[in-house]
Amino acid sequence: MAFNFPLSLAEFQDAINVAAAPFRLQRFEELSGLGSGQFLSGELAPPLWSASVRLFSAFHDDGLETQALIDTLDGSLHSFLFYDPRTAFPRLDPKGLLISGATPTVLSIEADNKSMRLAGLPAGYQLSRGDMLAFEYGAGPVRRTLHRISEPVAADAAGETPVFEVRPHFEPGGVAGGPVELVKPAAFMRIVPQSLTVGEVDDFGSVSIGFSILQRLHP
Repeated sequence: MAFNFPLSLAEFQDAINVAAAPFRLQRFEELSGLGSGQFLSGELAPPLWSASVRLFSAFHDDGLETQALIDTLDGSLHSFLFYDPRTAFPRLDPKGLLISGATPTVLSIEADNKSMRLAGLPAGYQLSRGDMLAFEYGAGPVRRTLHRISEPVAADAAGETPVFEVRPHFEPGGVAGGPVELVKPAAFMRIVPQSLTVGEVDDFGSVSIGFSILQRLHP
């Protein structure tokens, strides 16, 4: 069977027994000090999501199977979908039951490139500060964007939200109308070069595996 990249959640994240992978924004900034004691800062590139992934300890055979799957990525050459396990579901819908069957979409992206509205939610559906959402846009290549909600927001009786802020800011090209992921919202990720570690845990044949990942806006 040939592998097709990016690997899906079922093909990669759901298969490697993730213990922890807290997402954080990795920022690319420069800092210049001034004689007055103040400083200037500037953004060199848009921030990207990153995480240190730790897998549950595994017996050697299972660990070798996981390593073989990781090897199919050819280091940092190929990408895969990955989400923060802490935000697999909205906080107030911890099993995704309330949103099951709904088809949320991007209703609007505001001119400030950090605010948006959603449609297609269940009436009164609530999103919390810290929940995450993802959606795709464009073609050739398709881009995928992942955002953390900055303020609580609730849908009205028609399933539409008021304007709310997210971070990071939207990149150019994002448009309204497309579907939004609120359950297991994932980004395209690649393994950071030289970050894979494999170590012995105990004398009973258990191994620990970990690696770092960094977002790609397209596969």
